[in-house]
Amino acid sequence: MKVWAPFLGICAIALGRALTAAPPERAPESDDELLHRAFRAVASEETDMRKEAAKTFPTDPWSRDDDFHLREWRKIREWGGNHRVRLEDVVGAVDRGLREHWPQDNPAPLVVTVPPCQPRAIY
Repeated sequence: MKVWAPFLGICAIALGRALTAAPPERAPESDDELLHRAFRAVASEETDMRKEAAKTFPTDPWSRDDDFHLREWRKIREWGGNHRVRLEDVVGAVDRGLREHWPQDNPAPLVVTVPPCQPRAIY
């Protein structure tokens, strides 16, 4: 039993800390102006993100699109974290912005379709 005493002590301390810890402060609600800024920040980089994704998957449109959305998600997380905006608000802003054609600075029209999933050429 003496061998387990330090382990059980550490577990008891960790459990106590977990039960008494306060949750992190929740980011405030976002207003329309902030949501438009979030959309502009994410959507304005679409062409560059798609070019980078095309380098990763040059022969597979579906995987290229999947890679683009990973890059887009990283941008959403980065922007939301830097501006203390809830992720669901930034994702919602991107969705609304695409549907409602909010202004953005991307040099090409935004892509709102998904290519069909087909077997990869490398099989």
